[in-house]
Amino acid sequence: MSEPDTGKAYKVAPGLPRRPADIAHHIVDAVGPPAAFLVAESRWGPVHGALVAFLVALVAAAFRRHRGEPLFLVTVSASIVAFHSVSAIAFGEGRAFYFPELVINAAGLAVCVTTLVTTRPITETVCRRAGIEPGSTAGDPAARRRHRRLTAAWAVLWTTHLVPLVYLYGLDSVVGLTLISAFFTKPTMLAMAVLTVVVVRRAVRPHPKAQGAPSARDMAAAASPDRTALHEKDAS
Repeated sequence: MSEPDTGKAYKVAPGLPRRPADIAHHIVDAVGPPAAFLVAESRWGPVHGALVAFLVALVAAAFRRHRGEPLFLVTVSASIVAFHSVSAIAFGEGRAFYFPELVINAAGLAVCVTTLVTTRPITETVCRRAGIEPGSTAGDPAARRRHRRLTAAWAVLWTTHLVPLVYLYGLDSVVGLTLISAFFTKPTMLAMAVLTVVVVRRAVRPHPKAQGAPSARDMAAAASPDRTALHEKDAS
């Protein structure tokens, strides 16, 4: 029989912040391109705003890569900003810069709801592929319940994003969309990702008893012969 795969339970998902400085870098990376777009769009229009935002994203990507972050994550981050920029240029209006955000949140909500209905919560799949959820918990009802709750929490998060985004998009409020994107949707997504990792890692952490630590019953049983011997000595 092979030993349970517990080592992967302590693997940190790549790209998640490990120190306060990492959180600050993520915040700057999230706020930089939207802020640059807002300033440039108000002065020169959506096309120039999109180009300036993408340039800022490239600079941030180069800095992140210099810090040693994985090339894949840096590329994905810059590609998301590029998606936003292309959307603004294609539609020719400032609010379209945030159209991809509507698509991403709507898709996230749809995936969460679908996987909850099909009893295959998406967080379990993602965590297993990322090495956060160990293979030893496959088929474990407790793990499935845990990921149902986590996936439901993600569904609630996507909903709280979509409601104000759709409202502000309908109002054509570029300022409002920029503020809510930079200071609400992106930070809460990062916080939820960290929370997901923390919840899973704590749940799969080996119990002290499983590591050979004596239980209270074992300690009492071990002490009982000594008590018996002591009583026999007193009686004699």
